[in-house]
Amino acid sequence: MPDMVPAFKGWRPPNLAISSIAGNLRNHDVYLADLILVRQKLTSAIKNTLLTYKPELVGISSMSFQFYTARRIASFIKELDSNIKIVLGGYHATLMYKEIGEEEESGPFDFILRGESDLSFGELVNSFEKKTSYRDVRGLSFRQDGVFVHNQPRPIEDLTKIALPQRTNRIWKGYTFGVKQLDIVETSRGCTMPCNFCSMNHMYGRKFRTYAIERVIKDISNAKEQGAKYLAIADDNITLNTKRFEELCDAITQAGHNDIRYIVQTSCSGIASSKTLSAKMARAGFEFVFLGIENVSTRNLKMMKKGNILESIKRAVDLLHKHHMLIIGGMIIGNQEDREEDIAQNYEFFDRHNIDFISDQIMTPYPKTIIREELIKAGLVSNLEDYRKYNGFWANVRSQHLSSEDLQFLKWKYKRKYSTFFKTTPSFKARFPLVNLLRVLLLRPYFRIKDGTRSLLRTEREIFQEDMDKFNHLNDFRELDSV
Repeated sequence: MPDMVPAFKGWRPPNLAISSIAGNLRNHDVYLADLILVRQKLTSAIKNTLLTYKPELVGISSMSFQFYTARRIASFIKELDSNIKIVLGGYHATLMYKEIGEEEESGPFDFILRGESDLSFGELVNSFEKKTSYRDVRGLSFRQDGVFVHNQPRPIEDLTKIALPQRTNRIWKGYTFGVKQLDIVETSRGCTMPCNFCSMNHMYGRKFRTYAIERVIKDISNAKEQGAKYLAIADDNITLNTKRFEELCDAITQAGHNDIRYIVQTSCSGIASSKTLSAKMARAGFEFVFLGIENVSTRNLKMMKKGNILESIKRAVDLLHKHHMLIIGGMIIGNQEDREEDIAQNYEFFDRHNIDFISDQIMTPYPKTIIREELIKAGLVSNLEDYRKYNGFWANVRSQHLSSEDLQFLKWKYKRKYSTFFKTTPSFKARFPLVNLLRVLLLRPYFRIKDGTRSLLRTEREIFQEDMDKFNHLNDFRELDSV
């Protein structure tokens, strides 16, 4: 989908799920259209694609915050050619298939695929082509006499049966991280942790499955052949097995694949548990590490079922920085008992420990999560059904002491105060000395002057409102309304 999160405007990754589906289709013509690359010309790009490729079946993958756009695009496609059948998949479809099937606005969707669709999409395509019964496709919901029929759930897949992603049939180019070409691989799926704010178990169960390291190395080779200079590893929690992660780092180095750079998501306890992992990561080319710090309040960590990991957080930060890896610190604010001082405590911790980039989110009551039920019961969900705001950036909850507006403002206020753009961390300086020099000499003075001018002309609340108004229309795609 073309929808963006305001905090990730410099990040345009390919959708790994549809690449994997394409890699597992046999004897069919399949093309991949990542609409994130054509945000500014959405309707014309869709029209041209349909005219060029003349598809019989269109698959749409959507997260919860993208579902509104997905439905509008599906309706647009149906208006252009009512004979095209449309399949909805992804996280939101997996979580909310019954609700979607019962809505009047489910009209543009002919099929819904729940859970992993690497193999089930191919089974659907074969049934569609041969005009056989859809009832044998597990994980599929399909229309029958105008009503959705929901087949039996699909067990989680055996990863040894999943072929490499298909990267050569992408319609558009422009997948980037900063200015360099970006691609995505995965080495494992699933997570066994009990975090109550996460919906991952609905997709993968609470199990941890791994690909063979040889398969991962082949996947990296394939991505490099297509020009990737950065590879993001999509694993939910790669550090659940630190021994295997170390073996993967060694294999990447031995294969000579440490000539590109890697982005990975890890847990604090996983990094902290090994004396040798961070050094091997650095040798293998890992440059950016999203570290799931979440919160530094022991009360909030307990509430989120994260355990008391404060010492692990500090140790993980020290180990990664020792080897000059850049930390993207994951933070979640807006917990049930949060006051302003609790929120400020997190940003101050990140600043004090030289976290290189702040990835701050407001607690979001994603569908079917434990935390959603807890927050609804406590009367703390302020936006129950407008999923367009469910991307971590917007406040959909309140705390016992702060309104949703307060949470939104405090996130903006402290992110602005502790912006890492105006601070040079030792790791950033070591990694990017020339970029840092340019930032210090040119960019930082320019933005300080610009920010200072804004502060002279407007109050803090007025600047906040101006920024929120701009972000609020980021995913409007008004051209879809005029069709």
